[in-house]
Amino acid sequence: MEKTEVTTVKTRVNSSELIRNSVDAQKYDEYRDQWAKATALEEVTNFPIQIDFELNYSCNFTCPMCTWNAESTENKGQKTWFDFEVFKEVIDEGISKGLKSIRLNYINEPLIRKDIIKFIKYARDAGILDIYFSTNGSLLTDDVARDLINSGLFRLQVSLDAFTKETYEKIRTGGNFDDVIKKVLRFIEIRNELGDALPTLRVNFVKNETNQHELDDFVKFWEDKADSIGIQDLVGMMNGYGKLSDEELKKKGLDSNFRCAQPFQHLTLRYDGSVLPCCTFFGAEIPVSQLKTKTGVEFSNVDNIGLLDKSLKSKLIIKTIEETWKSKEMEFFRDIHKKGEFWKHPVCKKCVLSTSHVEI
Repeated sequence: MEKTEVTTVKTRVNSSELIRNSVDAQKYDEYRDQWAKATALEEVTNFPIQIDFELNYSCNFTCPMCTWNAESTENKGQKTWFDFEVFKEVIDEGISKGLKSIRLNYINEPLIRKDIIKFIKYARDAGILDIYFSTNGSLLTDDVARDLINSGLFRLQVSLDAFTKETYEKIRTGGNFDDVIKKVLRFIEIRNELGDALPTLRVNFVKNETNQHELDDFVKFWEDKADSIGIQDLVGMMNGYGKLSDEELKKKGLDSNFRCAQPFQHLTLRYDGSVLPCCTFFGAEIPVSQLKTKTGVEFSNVDNIGLLDKSLKSKLIIKTIEETWKSKEMEFFRDIHKKGEFWKHPVCKKCVLSTSHVEI
């Protein structure tokens, strides 16, 4: 069986139906049909179905499985904030050309930006059919919870990765387990008090050697509280995988049993204006363009650890989202993954072999 996803979702509430009932149902059905075909690598739309925005390059945690484990947040404040006017330009162009969904995070903690609400409201008013983001939950105060519920956000995902305080503090470095759990439960209470079903709440559990023994207890605790539970395979960014030769890969059959759907679904737009072909940590190593904008806004020049070859930044061709989506670079990524030949690109090879669902 071909595998194109690394996440299993256990649902208590039909999030799709709730969202569908709050937007244009026909447009939403078209969106989900496009997404299903893109995930199966059967269709390439004229414009990305989804864009992921990195609105700031900073986080208040330093989790061991993330690049923030190797980098401090010094000088990663407002100097790295993505401009609202550029966001509006991308949304406006996208709506007219087929953009259906946005995620408001990449390698960052999105709630660091207190003005994230205006980004959500603008996208919702413009007609985006799915708006969501992932957070560590530490900044989810009562006021923030109310603002998010009233903003038009469709889905909220909170990354927890543990059932006990001891395990949580090994994985979610910088976080307070009791405080975060309290805030997540309080979010559910506030949403119920306001009589809203949206945004739906998903709690995430990324499996690894440190926490996998707690998965069953995690599921039991949250299955009657959260709307859904996301159980994800770990992409081992910090572990140095991907050292098998092409010949070894072929012997193991890894040239044919995995196909990445991300280049068929969406692009990631970083704080510095660089555009990535996917949303994994490894995507930061292979930007495919620099965003062309009419605003005249200069993007952040703060370096990021993900771009290992710093010379790449100056070599990027300035393109619109549409031009990037239809570029030869994106066509190459789609071609190798459709053929099951992820190992033909060194970064894709490293990424796939770093994902814990791949047996090596």
